[in-house]
Amino acid sequence: MHRIVGLDIASDRVGLVALSSSFRGFEVKETRSVAMPPGASQAERLKAALAALELTPPLSADDTIAVAMPGAQVASHLVTLPFSDSRRIEQVLPAEVEGAIPFDLGDVVWDHAVLSQTPGRTEVLVGIVRKTMLKELLQTLAAAGIDPRVVTFAPLALSALAERQQLLGQGGTPSADDEPIALLDAGPGRADLALLEKGKAVIARALATSSPTLWENDPAARERLLTVLARDLKITLRSRRGLTPSKLLLAGAIAGLPDAALRLGAELQLPIETIALQNGAPGDALALGLALRAQQPRGHINFRKGEFAFTKDLSQVKGQLGRLAVAAAVLLLLAFGLGTAHVGSLRRQATDYDAALCTATKRILGTCMTDYRQALGALSGGKSKAAGIPRVSAADVLAELAAHLPEESLPILDDIDISTTAIRIKGVAESFSKVDEVTSALKKDKCFGDIKQPRSEKQAQGSKINFSLDFAYICSGELGGGA
Repeated sequence: MHRIVGLDIASDRVGLVALSSSFRGFEVKETRSVAMPPGASQAERLKAALAALELTPPLSADDTIAVAMPGAQVASHLVTLPFSDSRRIEQVLPAEVEGAIPFDLGDVVWDHAVLSQTPGRTEVLVGIVRKTMLKELLQTLAAAGIDPRVVTFAPLALSALAERQQLLGQGGTPSADDEPIALLDAGPGRADLALLEKGKAVIARALATSSPTLWENDPAARERLLTVLARDLKITLRSRRGLTPSKLLLAGAIAGLPDAALRLGAELQLPIETIALQNGAPGDALALGLALRAQQPRGHINFRKGEFAFTKDLSQVKGQLGRLAVAAAVLLLLAFGLGTAHVGSLRRQATDYDAALCTATKRILGTCMTDYRQALGALSGGKSKAAGIPRVSAADVLAELAAHLPEESLPILDDIDISTTAIRIKGVAESFSKVDEVTSALKKDKCFGDIKQPRSEKQAQGSKINFSLDFAYICSGELGGGA
């Protein structure tokens, strides 16, 4: 069974949300969470945690899995560009990234997501991770039997909760907040913040992490933890001038921390609420966001690219290849059947054509012919009864004559006598030169025979010229002297 799985791997626990995708959306199949068991290595601990989840069936290569890089290992930069053309953005970003990091561009993997666009302005979030760290994470996951299709930036995955309308407001209905809200998912070793405006992320940032020991049941340690979080939240939220969130939603371990809402609310002067999800508890927020990102990864940060690009073993696509082979065989059979039908139809048409040509030539020439070239030659011969049949009508000849009369010297035609073999015209022109222009224009038509100098004379009264032309039409196919 194919599943889309968001896997939230923290230092103290492993959370999982599995969903199935459809054209209309998705359905959450299960949400599970277990404490990270002890072990000699991170891979062993993760493998034991996955076994403790008791998934049926277990995670496999057929599942689409998404995980997040630890926030401390990802450098994020908000880049503002003075244009919105996607092609220019792709061209400019490498230089922006290279200028923002203290090491060579070949040592990192980076990807970007467009946060907002207006005419002439684009805000792009760039995530950067060292290749050595990404390689270490993938090796750890591979040792635990996991090959994720998506490795993304946790704060950006949280924004998927609002984009896909998974946040619940008052009364348990989907939240429709048009005002900006902040979403904080924090726990031992991590703190991820997303500032959302109209359901879209405008800030996605990993805050300073805190030691897991500060999350233990010690009031003094919690005081230090919340002080650090409040300070970083203030700095981050103030960096976006003119955009103050209407409230802060808490997810993850901090949602269950005593006095966290009260203390952060007093420090930030904001209403603080525990996140409410359509599917899952506050601790499932990141896992659900990762699963939603894996369902629609296009346009979002995914560090699995270049030499770390996700590839499937042939065994993973064996079933799809089998279905493609069957479909190709069916199409081949259909194409063969259609081609055979076309050939049969053409053969029948050729037979009918030969029979019709044989009948016509036998009736006219007294001999059956099935080659149209031979039949056409015999019909055009001088001894054929069809040799004198004109190929054009007098109306065709008149149209050809009118088409060749020059517009700038167009005469007035008083009398026209046209047959399929001869043309006689009488008319009036403005001057002798106009008569010459008419004669020159008609001589350009190869179907008009020898056009001699026209008979012309000046009118007794006035300056106009009477003229007459008499010439043959030689393109009718009719024997000379025909009417």
